Amino acid sequence: MKRGKLIAGVIGLALGIAIAFFIPTPQGLSHAAMVVLATLVTANIFWIFNVIPNFATGLLMLATWVVCNAVPFETSFAIFSTTTMWIIIGGLALGAAATKTGLITRIAYKIMSFFPANFKGQSLALFISGTIIAPMIPSAHPKAAMSTPIAQGISNALSYKPKSKASSGLFLAAMWGFFVTEGSFLSATAQNYAFKGLLPTKYQGVLSWGNWFLMMLPWTLIILVAGYMVLNFLFKPKDDTPVSKEFINTQLADLGPMSRDEKITAAAILLAIIMWILESKINIPSAVTALIWVSILVATNVLTADDFKNRLSWSTIIFIGTVMALGNVMQTVGLTTWLRGILKPVIGPVIGNIWIAVIVLPIIIYLVKFVVVSLIATGTLVTLALLPLVSEMGFNPALIVIIVTTSVNVWLLSYMNAPFLTGSAAVQDSMASRAALAKSSIGYMAINIVGLLICVPLWQLMGIA
Repeated sequence: MKRGKLIAGVIGLALGIAIAFFIPTPQGLSHAAMVVLATLVTANIFWIFNVIPNFATGLLMLATWVVCNAVPFETSFAIFSTTTMWIIIGGLALGAAATKTGLITRIAYKIMSFFPANFKGQSLALFISGTIIAPMIPSAHPKAAMSTPIAQGISNALSYKPKSKASSGLFLAAMWGFFVTEGSFLSATAQNYAFKGLLPTKYQGVLSWGNWFLMMLPWTLIILVAGYMVLNFLFKPKDDTPVSKEFINTQLADLGPMSRDEKITAAAILLAIIMWILESKINIPSAVTALIWVSILVATNVLTADDFKNRLSWSTIIFIGTVMALGNVMQTVGLTTWLRGILKPVIGPVIGNIWIAVIVLPIIIYLVKFVVVSLIATGTLVTLALLPLVSEMGFNPALIVIIVTTSVNVWLLSYMNAPFLTGSAAVQDSMASRAALAKSSIGYMAINIVGLLICVPLWQLMGIA
């Protein structure tokens, strides 16, 4: 273990032990609540400094609650028997099939073949293909890892120099289309389900697949249109004359005809999305839908036992589960009620008005990202801080999840966004300059707030704001 991690680990453990066993229990809190608060402090220090793998920190946190008699085992680990966990597993498996069969790559190249082979045309193609593919793979890192090499191939075919304006722009177009649009669809990333799972059960129903898509439609349009304009303004080369599409056509030819496994996977994902949209009509839970189609993919040998072992990130699944457990346990031990009294004077005015909330909360999240690297850890911290004030909110608490989801995707500095690091590593850090990343992130941060503001009238019509 590196010295910095060791020091952070020791400090985290010392703070946790002090809070749980030595600091006098404040009025209104029990010893069980102090244990939960202590483990939350320690866990966040471990997560921020990556002292040990995130999932191991989460499991230790849940186990500590049981060992210290804060809550029984059934309460601590209850989240692992919920539908949320199973839809995450099922969604990741569907995404694994789409990646394994080459379906995602085929869709991307096919869409690109319809557009001019220049910066404007191919950046638009990356935006569109990424948006179409986003809901099919609920994991940011695979999408980043497969989309940026495609962008690099296009950049090379257009003779753009490494880390030039144009090369940086195509890299960002790939990340914008495949990653940034994760806020548009519930199924586009497992962290959406994680944040949703932190809400009290009675508010989670608002965030069905169809409702999420409708609620985010104005934001999606703004993000795509304004994002495309920003990237073209910042990075389009002076000479943007179209060239031959030979590179794209060659890639499509190398893929050959659509295989049996691709066809089965395409049908499974399409029908799964339709069933998610119609969930309230057909009365089949989203998790069951995902597992039905995953089972069919296994029965048809599209997915194998080895795929489940090697293609699903089980450490990520466990980490998400441990994070989601926090909401219910904090409520159980009375920690949320206590925090409500402390936070109300400070945050109350912000969350009392949706127009103020969609401006101020993203800015707070942007600032938190300078300290907390993990997207899901940032979102969890902010969501948990706001949940005690549910009764004070002038809007449905489900909107907190929407605001958090779109606002954690900041890449102003390289360390702030792990999927961007994955995308950059996939092309050997040869496409985008640090200055280009910073400029585009500032653009996104502004566009995100505008997009959320434009969503407010729709949310009011839907009766949730």
